Amino acid sequence: MNWESGLILRIKDYKFDDDSSTRDKYSIVLFANNEYAYLIHSLTTSQNNFKVDAANYGCSVHKNTMPYYFFPQNQIVGSNNFYFEKDTFIFFQSNVRKENLAKFEKAEKTLFGLISLGTLTNEELKRVIKCALKSKFIPTDIANELTEFKQTL
Repeated sequence: MNWESGLILRIKDYKFDDDSSTRDKYSIVLFANNEYAYLIHSLTTSQNNFKVDAANYGCSVHKNTMPYYFFPQNQIVGSNNFYFEKDTFIFFQSNVRKENLAKFEKAEKTLFGLISLGTLTNEELKRVIKCALKSKFIPTDIANELTEFKQTL
């Protein structure tokens, strides 16, 4: 797989820890270099479990503590005319991770199916990263690297 910043991934048959169910889920690579991928680890969700405002496309902050990004259904946000088929949220709570690409590529081949669906536009990626950086749960080193990358977009 060509690991690049903004990559939108579908993880086939993702197994959920809470109820052991499986279904396809999405993830987004915020930044990738030759060694690491910085990705949204907890994936996206169409479930509005926090009962947040879903009227405003983009970044919002719930109760001044939790930033989230909202993609309305059918809004084209990436290459290949990619859009989410359902209203989709990214809640930024301890979920931006720095993963070694070698480890991730090995997992890709042995554990689960990863499907590249396209990449976010640079403007969309910049907006998502800006939203993620509002989270107090992102480790400082990752926040610094994402800030530096965002300035190149």
